Amino acid sequence: MYLNILLLSLAFLLLAYFTFRVIIKRDYKNRSNLSTTSYFLEIIVFAVHANMFYLFIETKWPFLPQLPENLVIRIISIFIFGVGVTVLLISWFDLGTKSSLGIDKNKLKTDGLYKYSRNPQLVGYGLMLFSFALLFFSWLILIWIIIYLIASYFMILSEEEFLETKYHEEYKAYCEKVPRGIKIF
Repeated sequence: MYLNILLLSLAFLLLAYFTFRVIIKRDYKNRSNLSTTSYFLEIIVFAVHANMFYLFIETKWPFLPQLPENLVIRIISIFIFGVGVTVLLISWFDLGTKSSLGIDKNKLKTDGLYKYSRNPQLVGYGLMLFSFALLFFSWLILIWIIIYLIASYFMILSEEEFLETKYHEEYKAYCEKVPRGIKIF
């Protein structure tokens, strides 16, 4: 079982690396936006990751394991999940659907939630994952989150390289003021 998890996790990370650091990086360099292929690969990477959850818990797709009896954990998890969904959707629509999907990057977005994080969509999704980790905690779930962080890092690197090339000093100044993820105090 653990060998399967390891092999599938490595295969996923290779897919994420190839998608973000090869294909998307090439599109940004050659086209200044994403091709249809890159767009769909990006969606596939995150859809596969979301469904990898079932590798790391003891239940079958599409069911969830039994919720913990602790009502406080349930309430906190639901609250964190709600915050995550809200952050994800607000930042997605605030940036614009085309820009969010890498199709149109004509203006550097630095207001709204982008004042607090250079990647609020990824932060929102990360909060959603964290809520699942609270509900169904295990060491394997932590591995699932680490895999998300690594795949997101590949994506962030390609986007940052593109944005720095496109916006030069404006982007560098933005990076000095705003963290990649979230600033804690």
